[in-house]
Amino acid sequence: MDTPMSEKTHVDVDQVAAEASKKLEAEKQLEDGSSPSPDVMSEEEWTYPDGGRGWLVVLGCVIYSSLTLGWAYAWGVVQDYYQKYTLPNSSGTILSLLGSMSGVIMTIFCMVTGKLGDRYSQPYVQPLLALGACFWTAGMLCSAFCTELWQFFLTQGLLQGIANALIFPLVSILGGAAATLMLYGMLYNLGVRKTFAIYSALDAVLLAAAYFMIEERRRPGFKRPPIVWIDRDLLKDGVFWSLAFCFLFTTFGYLSPIFYLPTFTGVKFPHDSELLTVLPLTALNLAAACGRTTVGLVADRIGPVNALLIAVYMSGLTQIVIWNVISTYAGIIVFAILYGFFCGCFISLSPAVAARIYGPMQLAGLSGMLLFFNLPGNAAGAPIGGAILNATGGNWHAVASYSGAMQIVGASVLLYARFKREPKVMTAF
Repeated sequence: MDTPMSEKTHVDVDQVAAEASKKLEAEKQLEDGSSPSPDVMSEEEWTYPDGGRGWLVVLGCVIYSSLTLGWAYAWGVVQDYYQKYTLPNSSGTILSLLGSMSGVIMTIFCMVTGKLGDRYSQPYVQPLLALGACFWTAGMLCSAFCTELWQFFLTQGLLQGIANALIFPLVSILGGAAATLMLYGMLYNLGVRKTFAIYSALDAVLLAAAYFMIEERRRPGFKRPPIVWIDRDLLKDGVFWSLAFCFLFTTFGYLSPIFYLPTFTGVKFPHDSELLTVLPLTALNLAAACGRTTVGLVADRIGPVNALLIAVYMSGLTQIVIWNVISTYAGIIVFAILYGFFCGCFISLSPAVAARIYGPMQLAGLSGMLLFFNLPGNAAGAPIGGAILNATGGNWHAVASYSGAMQIVGASVLLYARFKREPKVMTAF
C-alpha cells in the first residue's frame, strides 16, 4: 500500500525522469552540431545569450536601421543638391515634404505592422524584413532614373516609407553620419543616377547579410496574446495621451535643423566650399549616434521617462538658445553637436518609455500606436519651417524659435505622465 510519502516519491521520480529525458535529447542535438530546441530546454537553461548569436542579431538590426531609418538624417545633403541641380524650381518647403514623406508613410502603416509583430513575430518576422529590404532597395534603385518631382515622391516617399513601416517595429541609428559624407562625395562627383544606383547595390548586399543575422528566440511554450487593434482602455488613459502628445509636438520641431542645416550654413557662409556646408550635418549625425548610445546608459540609472524629459527639453533649448544666436562657423558646429546629441534620443527611448509605463508584452503594437502621433510632425514639421522661412523673408530666428518651442511644449506635456505614474521627483522612472 502506497503512503503519502511514496506518492510524493513517485511524482518526484516522474519529474526527474522527464528532465533527464530532455537533457539527453538536448545533448544529442548538441552532438549533432545543432542548437537544442526550446521544447527540450528547462526554464533554468533558457537564458538570453550575452554574446555570440545574440550580438549577431544586434548587428543585423543595426544594419537594417542604419540603412533605412538613418537615411532621414542625411536628407539635408540630398535636399541641398536637389535644390541646386536636380529640382531647382522646387521650393525648400516642397523638398522638405519629400524628405518627410517616407516617415509619414511609415507612421501610417507602423500600427499595423507593429500589431502583426506582436502576434506573429515568428515565423513572419523574416518575411516582413525581407519584404522591407526589397521595397527599400527598389525605391533607391528607381530613384536613380527619376527626373520629375512626382517620381521622387513615389520612390523616396512611398516605396521607402513602406519599407520603413515593415522594418521599424521589428528591429527597433547609426547610418546618418556615414551616409552624409558618402552622399556628398557621390552626388557632387557622380550625379543622381550613378549615386543612387551604387547606393542601391550597397543596400542590397548589406540588407541581405543582415537578414540572415536576425532571429527571434522565445521561451518554451510562450504564446503571444491575440491582436487588439484598438485598445479602448488605453484610449481612456490620460497617461497614454500625455505620452502621445509628447511625441506629437516633439516631432514638429525635430526635423527642421536636420533638413535645413546645410542650407543655413550655405546662406551664412556663401563663399565656403560645399564640403564645409555638409560637415555640420555630419557632426550632427555623429553626435546623434553618441547621444542615442549614451542615453541608454543614463536611462538605466535615472529611468527612461526622466531621460526622455531631459533629452527633449535640451533638444528644444539648443534650438531656441543656440541656433538663434550663432553667427560663426564654429558656432554652427557647436550647435550641430549639441542638438545632434539630444535630438534623436526620443526615438531610441520611445520603446523603453512605453515598456516602462505599460510593460513589454505588446511593445511593438504600442510603439506603432505611439508612432502614429508622429504623423502630423513628420508630414508638416519641416515644411512648416520652410514656409516660415519663406514668409519671413529668410528669417532663421523664426524657424529656430518655432521648432524649439514645439519641442519644449512636447516635453512639458510629458510631465503629466511622469508624475501621474511616479509622483516622487528624485525617483528613477
